[in-house]
Amino acid sequence: MNYRRKQDPAVAEAAADHRRREDAAPRLREEAPRLQTLRLKIEEIRAEGRVTAMSYVRPIVVATAPAHFEFRCTEPKCDGRHDLTAPILRALRQSLGSCSGESSCAGVIGNVMCDRTLAYVAEATYRA
Repeated sequence: MNYRRKQDPAVAEAAADHRRREDAAPRLREEAPRLQTLRLKIEEIRAEGRVTAMSYVRPIVVATAPAHFEFRCTEPKCDGRHDLTAPILRALRQSLGSCSGESSCAGVIGNVMCDRTLAYVAEATYRA
C-alpha cells in the first residue's frame, strides 16, 4: 500500500517558487565577505495577547547559503511569507554583530487576514 499523502499543487508550486528565488539570489559569502557565522532566532507571535506561537533558532551555513531570508508563516492554513532579506543584508554589510525586527504577516486564512507577527534576531560574527 502507498501511504504517501498527495501534495496540494498550490503548496508544491509555492515551494518551487521559493527554491527558484533562493537559487537566483547571490551567495551570502559574496554579499558579506567578512561574515564568519550567522544565527537567526525566530519567534512567531499571535496578535491576541502577544502569545508566542512558535520559536526556533536557525544556524546559517555561511559558505553555501543564499543571501535570501524568507520564511513561511507557521500558521498551516496561511499563505503568507516574511521576507527579511533587506534588513538582514543591510546589517551584515555594515558588519553589525546583531540586528532585530518584526514582520507582520500579510497572508490570508480563508477570508481573514493572518494575525501573526514574526520577530527575529540575527547574530553574526566576522573575520578581522
